[in-house]
Amino acid sequence: NGELPSRTYLESTELLAFQDRSPKAPFHALVIPKRYVKTVYSLRGNSHHSNDDCNSESEDNDDIHLIQNMRQMGLNLLEQQQPEALATEDYILCFHIPPFNSVDHLHLHVLAPASEMNWVYREIKYKCGARWCTSDLEVIERLKDGLAAVRYKRPFQC
Repeated sequence: NGELPSRTYLESTELLAFQDRSPKAPFHALVIPKRYVKTVYSLRGNSHHSNDDCNSESEDNDDIHLIQNMRQMGLNLLEQQQPEALATEDYILCFHIPPFNSVDHLHLHVLAPASEMNWVYREIKYKCGARWCTSDLEVIERLKDGLAAVRYKRPFQC
């Protein structure tokens, strides 16, 4: 709604990419869907299952395409803003897993170059595979396999 000033990088009919308000890498952007998707727990894959009973906004198989499109926009941002990091795969694309997320609106973090990040952020906060953080590729593969977007059950209910 334009409540906070932000730098918009890219926009499509379904996505918006903008600078993170508290960057943790030389380049730190967020890619968000324009339609409301609460968290990774809200996403549904091929089996149409979601382990977030709090949100019925998610739209079946469209969620796989949504995450694929978020990933592609993230890669496009890297190509524009950090081409060397993209070429050397010195970047992170990730989602935080509740309750370790700060905002209840799905957002993909795009960070580069990862090698220039403070180790606390690179090795802890944005470390894919940790309980609190998952990669975009893992989410896509799990959804394609008919699994929940993340391997962890929601720690509490609404």
